[in-house]
This record gives sequence, structure tokens and C-alpha cells, in this order.
Amino acid sequence: MSVAFQTLGCKLNQGETESIAAAFINAGFSIAADASKAELLIINSCAVTSKAEQKGRGLIRAALRQDPSRCVIVTGCSTELNRKSLEALDDSVQCRTPDKRRLFVVPSSPQNLIFDMPPRIVRRLARPQENRNVKAALQDALARICAETGGDGGGKSDGGDDINTDSTDSGTFRFETSGGIYRSRGFLKIQDGCDNSCAYCIVRIARGKARSLPAKEVLERLRIMEAMGMAEAVLTGVNICRWNGGADGIKTGLPGLLQVLIAGTTEIGIRLSSLEPAVFTEDFFETLRDPRIKPHFHLSIQSGSLEILKKMRRFYDAGTALRVIRRLRGIKDDPFIACDIITGFPGETDRHFSETLSFCEAAEFAQIHAFPFSRRPGTAAWDYTPRIPEREAEKRVHILKTLAAKNRRLYIERWIGREIEGVCMSDAVMAAKSGVIEILADNYLRICAADCSGFDARKGQRALCKITGFFDGGGRADAYGRLI
Repeated sequence: MSVAFQTLGCKLNQGETESIAAAFINAGFSIAADASKAELLIINSCAVTSKAEQKGRGLIRAALRQDPSRCVIVTGCSTELNRKSLEALDDSVQCRTPDKRRLFVVPSSPQNLIFDMPPRIVRRLARPQENRNVKAALQDALARICAETGGDGGGKSDGGDDINTDSTDSGTFRFETSGGIYRSRGFLKIQDGCDNSCAYCIVRIARGKARSLPAKEVLERLRIMEAMGMAEAVLTGVNICRWNGGADGIKTGLPGLLQVLIAGTTEIGIRLSSLEPAVFTEDFFETLRDPRIKPHFHLSIQSGSLEILKKMRRFYDAGTALRVIRRLRGIKDDPFIACDIITGFPGETDRHFSETLSFCEAAEFAQIHAFPFSRRPGTAAWDYTPRIPEREAEKRVHILKTLAAKNRRLYIERWIGREIEGVCMSDAVMAAKSGVIEILADNYLRICAADCSGFDARKGQRALCKITGFFDGGGRADAYGRLI
């Protein structure tokens, strides 16, 4: 049976999709080359903005309309917040028989139950009486599993075996990376949830309290990735700055974890997902000097205005962020530094935005993920006023993106003529077809490398290349390069 996956949102979602895909492959499912042809589609949703939720609903409707006999599983943050309205989409798309559900919603809180589905589906489909109509059997299996759990994790399987209903840390961290299914790098989930009370954030509501994978377990999983030949692992979580899984003499906090991981492995590179300015202590800066930690830092900034940051319930200022950026450039060789910025937050005047723009100009970010404020129900900012017109918020996004595009080109320009290592994003077959190898450089530049005829490319392996110029073939790469 074929299965396909569609993922919205952050690197944490991407990593969790990899884990879910591995569970289905291990049970005997095949990954469909064309998602539209898959008998089962799994959508990992996002709720960070209303637009992300709208996009998810659009994917669900399109999938249901595309094939009236296809089953669709939806999981992820949006399911925790909007389960009933998502389930209602099955009835809103009028192309199913009245007695057959096709859309199955697995909320985030018992999301780890999705790992129990593949073997149970396979066992049910193996019954002789089910072979006459595989898709109908799939619908029945999914309906029974969801009915048994009731969305809160209870129930027994067909054969009487207990469903894993663990909603504690061990359930949260059943998401493990097998690696290489969709991406050339491994994703290692070290943390989930968040105890911050940022006024705009709904993800902390969807994901719950902060939980950390113990340091020894993180190290064990990273060693497995290294043994599998992975060149790089991305540490992910809702807020990895809040990792606090130290024990038995291991330091708490992210710097202590990184020291354990570096000491306990030999080669695998480590890339960090989003970081808050407040996490950067002197101890952290010293840890980041290690060459195996990639020179790429994405900072969760949100605004350059102190007044707006206070309204957002963020506990730093632009000056602190700039000091962090300068230190990062002092300990790494011209690192790639990116940030998140929210425009149009309630009460953001032209002066406030001017402060943010001046901050971004001073920081010289190579990338700015700018997006307009999105009111999310259940957050403190839902009732904040005065609200900024959407047109004005989008205008401010455009100004920041224009600045980011200029800075990105300047950043690439500084690297032309220099050599850098990276991870192969394409294998020998892909390279033979295109004549090039796509490489994600350590500094996060995407390089289209030619002269690869004598290079036996393996997806995920390390490669050294020289950056030779700007890439002018669209948005899939940043620069041209030559393999060394």
C-alpha cells in the first residue's frame, strides 16, 4: 500500500514527518513518488498563523476531492486546536459514501499513537476477507482505531494488544529520526512545548508545557545517526533554548547538552534551530566555537522596538540582540545569521517599525523571515488594540524582505571564490540526470555544484566545493560552485 506526506510549518514538524514516514515504511508501506496517486495521505498541519491553518484546510479539501476513495490522516498543531472543525471537512467535500469516513484527525496530545497505526493497518489488511477491497479495509481500520482511542488515547487493538497511550515525555519523544527518507540531514527532536507566555504565540497552547529528552537519550540517538553515516543533525524542538534534560552530573541547559554531544561523538555536524537572544551566555558562546557546530544561527527576534517587545512579553531588547550577533560573528567565520520578525503587531506605529528596520539594517541579516501579525484565539494579543491594517503590515513585510534580499546577495558575494564544506542534497542518479550536485553548505547557502562527473555522490555525504558565482536559475539555489 502506498502512502504520501505533506508537511506545513517548522523544522520540528519536518522532523516528526520523517519519523512518521519511517514507521509506515517499517510496516511495509511504500512511499508514493506522486502524492496524488497515494492510497493514504498524511498531512502534518501548522497553526502558527491563520494563513498556515487556511493552507492546511486547502490541502485537506484538495486531497479529498482528488480521489474519492483515498484516506487522509491529519495530525500536527492545528489538530489540537481545531479537531472538530477539521473533522467536519470530510462532510463538506461531497464525494464520499455516507457511511464511509475518509478523513481521520489525530490530535497532537496523543499524536504518538500514529506510530501504532501502521502495523495495525497491515494486520487488518492481511485478513483474507479484507483483500477484496483494500481501500475499504483501510477506511475500516482507521475508523476503528480512531473510535477506540476517542482522541484521548484509550482502547485496545484488534488483537487485544494495548495501544500505546503514553502522553508523557516518552510518548512525545517517540518521534525518532531514521534519516534520508525525504531529506539529506537528520532531525533530532530534543524538546517539545514551551513555558514562555509570549502574547502572540498559539504554539505553546497546542504543544503544552516544556518537556526535554534526557541528555543520555539525545546522545544515544545522535550516535545512531552518526553510525548510519549522517553528516549532519538538526536539533529541533518548539523552543530548544528551554531544553533542561541534564542529570547524573550532566549540566542542564543547551550549552551543557552541546558539550555532551560533541564529547560523545566524533564527526557528525550539529545545526541548531531557532534560538532566543536571552540564551546566549559566555558559556554558550564558548561552546559554539566548536567547528562541528554549524555557522548558521536563526534568532527569534520578532521586533526591534523595546515597546513592542514588552507588549509581546519578550524579555530582551535590540541592543542585547545586536551584541549577540556581533559575538557570533567573532567566534565563527562570517556565519549565516537569520531572524524572525512580526510586523503589524497591535500598537506598532511607524516609529516602532522604523526602530525594527534600523535594527535589521544594523544586524545585516542574511535572511529575514518577516510575516504579518496573525490574531490567534486563546492568546493575550487576541484582544490587543489598536489593530494595524493588514495592508500596512504587508507593506512592512515587503520592506523587510527587500532589505533581506539585498543583504543575502552581499553575503553570497563575500563567499565567492572561497571554499566551504557542505552536505550533498542529491545522489549519483540525480547528479547524472542534471549534471550538477546540490549542496547545502555549512553556512546554509544552497550551492549548485558542477564538475561532478567523477564524484560518486551519496545523498547526505560531505563534500568540499568552491563558490564561483551567483545562481541565476531561480530560487532553488543561492550560488554556483565547483566540487574540489
